[in-house]
Amino acid sequence: NRTGVPEKLLAGWPGYGRDVRSAVLDLLASRPAWAQVLLDRAEAEPALIAQIEPGRRIALSQHSNPKLAERATKIFNAAIDQNRQQVIERYLATMGPLRGDVARGAGVFANACSACHKFGDVAGRLIGPDLATVKDRSAGYLVTHILDPNRAVEDRYVLYTVATHDGRSLAGMLAGEAGNSITLVGLDGVEQSILRSEVRSLVSTTRSLMPDGLEGAIDGQAMADLMAFLAGGTGR
Repeated sequence: NRTGVPEKLLAGWPGYGRDVRSAVLDLLASRPAWAQVLLDRAEAEPALIAQIEPGRRIALSQHSNPKLAERATKIFNAAIDQNRQQVIERYLATMGPLRGDVARGAGVFANACSACHKFGDVAGRLIGPDLATVKDRSAGYLVTHILDPNRAVEDRYVLYTVATHDGRSLAGMLAGEAGNSITLVGLDGVEQSILRSEVRSLVSTTRSLMPDGLEGAIDGQAMADLMAFLAGGTGR
């Protein structure tokens, strides 16, 4: 009996680790009716939204079911300031007098970034760009692209959504296309091959896996700490 599956899975949420949470979200997002239950919970408990990985939020907001997509967008965007440039300028002004702490910054990275990135000694997933290339970037550049990730998106990091003929909805980066199949790198970093005969639609969201709205999880001091960490310990 599948009727109570979403409720049973979400009931144990506080005790799940990242991998189990990822598997639960995969399952709930795969069926529109189950995804609605997830959105019910997110609407009732806004703290849950921060625990749903960014790419999954985008995938639900771009779902092939228009009503589901509209509802997800409304719930996930409720706390986001849509004027990204104002958000960026506010952060840069706030950070001016602040001194970043590398150790605290490692913690910020682990909490807010490691779902998609690995850097230094902090364990993470290699889904997003290699951050080893950012050490010499200015704080202004990094803050801009963290808070406005869709300002410049490489094609390979664009999120795709796939709807299958059996009613599933999948999301990830398009890693390869063959004559009779496509390869999707899921939001857990695992590659999945899908036969073209199974695919009802394949849609580019034109958006980065990284979401707008990280200001909800990283305040000015935390951003300064993150900058210090990404600078390799040299601070700002």
